[in-house]
Amino acid sequence: MTKKTKGILSIAVFLGIALVAAGYLFNGAQNSKEATVAQNTPVAQTSTTKRSANSDNSSTSPQVITQSSSPQLFQPGQHYRVLSNPVKTDAKPEKVEVVSIFWYGCPHCYALEPKIEQWQETLPADVEFTRTPGFFGPNLWQTHARLYYTVRNMGLEEKVHAGIFSEIQNRRNQLKDSEQMAEFLNREFGVEPGAFNKEFKGFGVNNQLQKAFSKLKGYELSGVPAIVIDGRYVVEPGLAGSLGNMPVIADYLIRKVKQDRKG
Repeated sequence: MTKKTKGILSIAVFLGIALVAAGYLFNGAQNSKEATVAQNTPVAQTSTTKRSANSDNSSTSPQVITQSSSPQLFQPGQHYRVLSNPVKTDAKPEKVEVVSIFWYGCPHCYALEPKIEQWQETLPADVEFTRTPGFFGPNLWQTHARLYYTVRNMGLEEKVHAGIFSEIQNRRNQLKDSEQMAEFLNREFGVEPGAFNKEFKGFGVNNQLQKAFSKLKGYELSGVPAIVIDGRYVVEPGLAGSLGNMPVIADYLIRKVKQDRKG
């Protein structure tokens, strides 16, 4: 074998060893990478699972908090407001007054109304529930407030209240004056226009509007919907976190009022 041939063979052997070493290193790197991915994948899944669980808890928070009666569950300034000057209630001394404040033209009030109706049916006998239409001046809000007191005085509140909401929110009929109101109530509920207009312009409604306006100022509201408990505690969507939470927090405050009265 010549020196040239030996040189070629030596180079071939060297290259072969180099290729084997490179292959080993590459496979080792791949195995290491796969091991890293295998270790990280369950962590990512666990993290995703936690986020999903948190989302579920957030969306169903009213159900969770309803089951707890902890006095630390809700805090003033965080979940509800406490009026520095309580508003005198109209309820009997042995009862807790609950006032639901709304406006027929408010879509959030419309969304809350079914929850309020369901909640109202669960209230104990020592709770006096009432509605008060919100208004802050001589505008459409006040016109709708006059409509509410008119049908209430005529004994029609339970019959037509939901229908008025639906007419304004779904059919976009704003019921902006007594003529439109009378036509709607006659068409849908058979209310005699003459009787409606007489009550609509009557002294009784005027007196109720004045009384309501005074109370609304005392509640220091910035908008509607709102629930006021015992003339002292105000529950609003912003602090409550959602419309669905409002009756839940109101339930807590009703219990608080009763406990405070017992001393």
